[in-house]
Amino acid sequence: MIEKKYKNALVLGRFQMLHKGHEEIINEAINQAQNVLVFIGSSDKSNTFDNPFTYEKRCEMLKAVFDDKIIIKPLPDLGVGNVFKWGDYVLDNALKYLDSVNLIVEGIESKCELWFSDEIKKSLDFIKVDRSIIDISATKLREYLYNNEYTLWKNWVNPKLYKYYNELRLELIKINTLPSKGKIILIDEE
Repeated sequence: MIEKKYKNALVLGRFQMLHKGHEEIINEAINQAQNVLVFIGSSDKSNTFDNPFTYEKRCEMLKAVFDDKIIIKPLPDLGVGNVFKWGDYVLDNALKYLDSVNLIVEGIESKCELWFSDEIKKSLDFIKVDRSIIDISATKLREYLYNNEYTLWKNWVNPKLYKYYNELRLELIKINTLPSKGKIILIDEE
């Protein structure tokens, strides 16, 4: 086994359409740490266009891509604006599953470091993954799903997720927060 620099890493995201940018962040954590805890944020939210998919569905997709390389757990919203309180909440929850957190891996656009006091930051390392080469967002992918733009959608997701296309699309249509573009067309599974 290759010796890794860190014992335990943490990644946090909503994964309201797992995409290649998320994969870059999680793969960096896997490369750096022996154990990787992935929190599915807003785990208590679903059935809206911003948070359409349940925790269980997001967990299933993460497992389809990463198998047993990561630990996946829910992280419900806290509902407070105090960033230090949020940071404490994240770490307290992480310590339910890991004996320590040494590293947080995040996207370069993230404000994760603002969640922690200077005192706590001394015990953590942060790696920011530049996702600019993977210029996609989960919002854009949800739009592709809703509008039945399968070819565009599949360019940005892991092939292990292709089988979910129709199911995810129907979920978005059911939520019906965007104007309908007519008849619902599904793709034939490859």
